Amino acid sequence: MSERQRRVVVGLLVAVLLVAGLLVLNPWHLQDAFDAPISRGLDHLHQIGLPEILNVHAAEFAANIALFVPLGLLGALLVPRRRWWLVLVALVALSIGIETVQAIGLPYRRSSARDVLGNSLGAAIGVGLSLLVRRPEPA
Repeated sequence: MSERQRRVVVGLLVAVLLVAGLLVLNPWHLQDAFDAPISRGLDHLHQIGLPEILNVHAAEFAANIALFVPLGLLGALLVPRRRWWLVLVALVALSIGIETVQAIGLPYRRSSARDVLGNSLGAAIGVGLSLLVRRPEPA
């Protein structure tokens, strides 16, 4: 990866981390603001045939996955290809840290192991994508 490409990836990673931090550690009740319109939209989709299993909880799980995919992808692009697992471990630890802060310091947030699972799955998908887009390193 060229130096210019590395700077772009670092810049994108910082931007994603800032947005993620704002979403998961904010002092506002953003989740409440999102739940109602998502519920209304899902209710409409259920009326036209969307399975009931695809509900607010499924949407939240998908959002947790989506949040960590770019973190896994960008983070893994910055380390040697054979060290991809370090990014995965770091992002699982970050997810556990976020959930711990939410449980202890943000009482209006819902902290759960399910969120850690979704975040970890997203990180794994992102790291996997990085392995697909990078050329193997010479032996």
